Amino acid sequence: MKVTRMLVLGLLLTIVMTSMAACSGTPTEDQGNDVTVTSPSSSPDPFGKYSEPVTIHLVRTLDPNSKFDDGKSIENNEFIDEIKKQFNIDVKYDWVSSPSDWDQKISLAISSNNLPDAAIVNLTQFKTMQKYDQLADLTDVFNTSGSDMLKNFYNSGGDTLKQLVESDGKMMAIPAPSPKASGMNEMWIRQDWLDKLGLQAPKNLDELKAVAKAFIEQDPDGNGKKDTIGIVGPSKSGVLSGTDGNLYGLDPIFAAHKSFPSYWLKDGSGNVVYGSTQPETKQALQTLAEMYKEGLIDKELLVRDDSLPLILDGKAGIFFGPWWTGYTIADAYKKNPPQDWQAYAYPQADDGNFYAHMSAPASQFLVVNKNFKYPEAALKIINLLIRDEPKWVENGLGKNPGTGGAYPLFTVFDNLNEIEVSHDMLSKYVKGEIDMNAVDFSSHKLLKDDMNAIKKLKKEPLDDYSINNWDLDGGGDLIASNLPRLVSIMVGGRPLATDTNIKEVYSLYYGQTNTMTSRWANLQKLEKETFAKIVMGSAPIESFDEFVDKWNKQGGEKILSEVAEMSQ
Repeated sequence: MKVTRMLVLGLLLTIVMTSMAACSGTPTEDQGNDVTVTSPSSSPDPFGKYSEPVTIHLVRTLDPNSKFDDGKSIENNEFIDEIKKQFNIDVKYDWVSSPSDWDQKISLAISSNNLPDAAIVNLTQFKTMQKYDQLADLTDVFNTSGSDMLKNFYNSGGDTLKQLVESDGKMMAIPAPSPKASGMNEMWIRQDWLDKLGLQAPKNLDELKAVAKAFIEQDPDGNGKKDTIGIVGPSKSGVLSGTDGNLYGLDPIFAAHKSFPSYWLKDGSGNVVYGSTQPETKQALQTLAEMYKEGLIDKELLVRDDSLPLILDGKAGIFFGPWWTGYTIADAYKKNPPQDWQAYAYPQADDGNFYAHMSAPASQFLVVNKNFKYPEAALKIINLLIRDEPKWVENGLGKNPGTGGAYPLFTVFDNLNEIEVSHDMLSKYVKGEIDMNAVDFSSHKLLKDDMNAIKKLKKEPLDDYSINNWDLDGGGDLIASNLPRLVSIMVGGRPLATDTNIKEVYSLYYGQTNTMTSRWANLQKLEKETFAKIVMGSAPIESFDEFVDKWNKQGGEKILSEVAEMSQ
C-alpha cells in the first residue's frame, strides 16, 4: 500500500513537472500577456511569471492632492493588479511619504539599514547606499532579466552612463536615462526679427552683442516705439547658470568663455576644481556686467516674477533654453502673425566651438537591497512599465492619478540620444526618404505618434521648420497636442542632431558629498548673490576674488577633496 501511494505521488509529480516544462519556452516581448511560468527561485525571463507568489516590499512618494478612482488607492489599484496578473508578484509598501518628506524618510532608512527590497532613488542616495554596502550586484540580473528595451535605453548612454553605476565591473543600480539634449542650453532667437532687419543669427559674442543692440534700437516689432528687449534672463527664482536645462539662464555666454559654473572639472594639471571659482568664470561675469550696463540684457534680470510674458508679448528677441522650449513658448505660435523662434548652438567660443554643459545622463536609479532573494522581480516591474505604459495611457488604465502617480517603482526611461534620433527620423520621413513600416519603434515610445502628426502638419518647403511652414489653420487639435513637441524636436533638437562643432562638457560628479549636507546651501547662496551683484553692477568684478577666498574657507576646499575622492 505504501509503495502504491509513492508511485501515485511520483506520477503526479512527473505530470506537474512535465506541465511546467511545457511552459518554459521564452516568449518575445511582443507577446503581451503570454508569459512564462517560472519558479520563485529562478526567473531570468524578463516577462516570466512566478509559479508561486513573490512579495516585494517597496517605498514611494504620493502627492497629497492625488485623486484615485473610486475604491482605489496607492496600495490597491490597476497597476498593482496588473503586476500580480503578469508576474504573480505581490507589491507591499513599507511606507509612503509626501514628496517633501521623501529625502528625510529615505535617509533614515539608509542610516538605520532598514531598506525596502527595491526603490527609485537619486544619485546621492544611490552612492550612499553603495558606500554602506547595502546594494545587490545587478550585473547578472540585468543581463538575464532586463528586457531588450531596458537594455537599449542603457546602451544608448555609452561609457558616460556606465561610469555612473558600474564599480569594479559590477552594475550596482539600473539608471533611468534621460535625453542628453535636455541639459544643453541653446540660443533661441526671433528669426522674423533677423529677417526684417537683414541680420544673420549671431555666431559669437561680438555678433551677439551687435544683434541684441539692433533688436533694441531698430524697432523690430514695427510699433514705432523703443520698447523691445535684446536678451531675456532668468527671473528671480532662476539662476544665471545651472547644471541642467536652465530655461532663460545665460549659460551659453559663460560657456563661450569656457566657464562652467557649478560643475566639477579637472584643470590642466589633472586636479579637481570647481567651475564657479575659475578665472574663466570671472571673465564671463565681466562680459555679462558690461552687456547688462549697455542695456543688452533685460534690466529686470533676476527681479521679474516670470520671464515668459516678455516672450509671449512679442517684446524679446533672444533667450537661452533647452530643446523642449517649444512646449514653453507654444502660445507664441498662436499670435497673428506667429512668432518665428529658431534655435542655434551659439554663441561659439573663440575656437569656433559651442561648449554645452551636459546634465547627468541619469538622475534616477533603481536600486535593490542585497538581502532581497528575488532581485529580478524589481526588473520585471520596470520591464512591464516601459513596455506597456503607452498602451495603458491609450486605454485609460489607472487614469487617476496615472502611471506617474500610482505605478510602483515609477520613473521615466528614455534613450540618451532620443531627440537626435527623432529629429533624424522625422526629417527623413517627412521628405519621403524612409517608410514608417521600416521603422523599429520598440525603443522609441513617442516616435510613431510624432510621425503621424508631422505628416499632417508640415507644409512645403519640407526642410524649413519656420513656424509659417506648418499648417496652423488646418491642423485642428494637433496644433495644441502635437505642434509644441514637433517644434521642440525639429527646431530645438536640430543643433544637437546636425551641428558638428558642439563640445559636450560633463561634470565629474553630480551627487552630494558629506560636507555638502551642512555647507552647500550657504555656499550656493554666497555664489548666487555675488554673481548677481557683479552682473547687475552693485559690486565690482574684484569681488569675485573675495568670493573665491570665502568659498574655499567656508567648506569649499573640503568639498573639493571629497569630490576628487568620489569621482576617482
